[in-house]
Amino acid sequence: MVVGVTGGIATGKTSVCLIFKRLGAIVIDADQIGKEIVKDDKRILSELVAAFGRDILTGNGCLDRRKLGKIVFAHPEARRKLNQILHPPLLKRLHTAIELAREKDPDGIIVVDAALIVEWGIVSWFDALVVVVSSRRDQIERLVKKGGLTFREAEERVDSQLPTREKVLRAHYVIPNDRDLSVLRKRSVTTWRLLLTKSRSSSIRNA
Repeated sequence: MVVGVTGGIATGKTSVCLIFKRLGAIVIDADQIGKEIVKDDKRILSELVAAFGRDILTGNGCLDRRKLGKIVFAHPEARRKLNQILHPPLLKRLHTAIELAREKDPDGIIVVDAALIVEWGIVSWFDALVVVVSSRRDQIERLVKKGGLTFREAEERVDSQLPTREKVLRAHYVIPNDRDLSVLRKRSVTTWRLLLTKSRSSSIRNA
C-alpha cells in the first residue's frame, strides 16, 4: 500500500510522517530526494545557475536553498522555471524509490511525504491520500520561528501553494494540526489504524 501525505508548507506533514514511521511505515521524503538530485547531478545545478544566476550558490559552490527560495517564491515565473528544471528528475527518482520500497517489503505501508502531490498530478500513484491541515497563521509562525524566514518570506511561501481546500477535496483522510503535538500524535495514530485496516482489506481482496 502506498500512502501520500501532503498539505501546505509548515502544516506538520513531516511530523505526521515521523509518527507513521515509528508505527511501522516506510517513509520516503520527496524534499530529501530533491536535495539529493541537486547534489548528485551537476547538470541540474548548472541549469539552476543558468536560470537564476550564481548568487544562488554558497561560497563553496553548493546550492543555497534560502537564496533560491527568495527568488522563486517571490516570482511565479521564476517558480515555473524551477519546476521545469527540477520536477521531472525528482518525480522519476521518487517513482523509482516507491518501486524499490515495494520490492523490499511487499506487505508494508509506504508513506510519501510530499507537499506537491496534487500539484504534480500524481494522486493516482497512491492508494490513499492524507492531507495535513493547519491555519495560515500557524504556518507562517512556524516558518518564522523554525525556518528562520522573515514574515514576508513566510507569507510568500504559504501563498505560493495550492489552497488547502483544493487538496482536501482529493483527500481520503484529513489530519488537523491545530493544537499541540500530543493531539497531533493521537490523530495520526487514529489515521494509521484506518490505513492498516484499509491495507488488510485490500490484501484479503487480492488474495
